[in-house]
Amino acid sequence: MIKIDRPKRPNISIYTTKNTNLDRNQDKDNALRETLKLLIDANVEHFKDIFERLENGKKFTKAEAETLKAIAFFADTNNFNNDKKLTKKTNLKFSVYKNAKLKENLKIVFNDKCAYCESKLAHVTPPDIEHFRPKAAINPFTNQIDEDLIYPGYYWLGADWDNLLWSCPLCNRKTKQLIPDAVELEPLGKKNRFPVIANRVRSHHELISKEELERLLIDPCKENPADHLEFQLDGTVRSKIDNQGNPNAMGEASKKAYALNRQDLVMARRKECKRLKVDLIGIRNTLKLIIRENDPAKKRKHKEEFNIMREAINDEFAVDSPFLAQKEVIISDFFEREGIASIGFTKEGLLD
Repeated sequence: MIKIDRPKRPNISIYTTKNTNLDRNQDKDNALRETLKLLIDANVEHFKDIFERLENGKKFTKAEAETLKAIAFFADTNNFNNDKKLTKKTNLKFSVYKNAKLKENLKIVFNDKCAYCESKLAHVTPPDIEHFRPKAAINPFTNQIDEDLIYPGYYWLGADWDNLLWSCPLCNRKTKQLIPDAVELEPLGKKNRFPVIANRVRSHHELISKEELERLLIDPCKENPADHLEFQLDGTVRSKIDNQGNPNAMGEASKKAYALNRQDLVMARRKECKRLKVDLIGIRNTLKLIIRENDPAKKRKHKEEFNIMREAINDEFAVDSPFLAQKEVIISDFFEREGIASIGFTKEGLLD
C-alpha cells in the first residue's frame, strides 16, 4: 500500500455536461425538485448553485442528478431514520461510478493496481470501483469487530470522484480467508466497514472534512500508508508501534479491513520479493566483477550485463509494478545489510 497522488476531478461529461433532468417525466421531475427543496438547505455553500437550478427548472450533470436522487431517497425519514432502514424499497441504484470514461481515469490514477494491496489487476481479475466511504450502509467495525449495519451510508458521495478507488475484489468485498499461522478462516475485506473514533458525518449538508481526523481507515490518496503500516521481510504487514508500545490505530483497522495479510497475498509478496533479492545479488556480484576485471573486453561485457540487470530492477520499481511498499523494505534491507556503498553501489544510484 503506497501513497497515491490523485489529480483533480477529470474533465469528463458526467461531471461537466449539464443536460440531465431528475426524471424523464416532467411531472415526476417537478415533484422531485419540490421534494429536494425541502431536503436541501440553500444556505449551505456547496448547495447554493444546485438549489438555484432546482428552483429554475435547469438541468444537471449526471453525477449531480444521481446525487440529488440519492438525497431524495436516503434523506427521507420515511425511508431511513434512527440508523434503520424503514422502507421495503430496494436501495437506489448508483450507476455513475460505472461510467467507462470514469473507469479509464481511475485505472490511470491507480496504475491498474489495487489501491489497497497493490496487486496488478489487468491479467488477473476485473477491478471493483470501490467507494471509500460506503454509499448505502455502514458497518461501524469498532475495535475491528463487525457490527450491525447502520443506515444510511454516505449516499451523497456515490458519484464523488474523491470517494472512488480502483480495487481488487478481495480487498473490496468481505470474504472468509486464511491469514498466516491461523487455523480458521477469518472475515477479511472492506465491504461496508468504515470505523471512525467519534462524530461520524451523517448528513449531505455537512463537510466530510469534519470527519477526517476521526476516521480510522487509511486513505492512500490522502496520507502515506507508511506512516501507519510496516511491511515485514516475510511478506506480512503489521501496524507501526509507537514509543509506548501501542499499535497504530489506523494501521490496525486498515490491515484487517483491506485484508492485507490474507495468505495468498502474503505468499505473492514473498515470491515477488525473492525474485528481487536474486536480482540484487546478481547485480552486486556483477559490479564486483567489473571492479576486479583488468581485461577491457571482459570488463565491457560485465558492464553490459550490469546495465541490463539495472534496467530490470528499475522495471520492478516502476509505478505500475506491484507491491512497491514491500519491495522498498527488501531493497533498503539489502543495502543496509550488505554494506556495499564503499564500492559505489547504493540504492539511490541503482534506481533512476
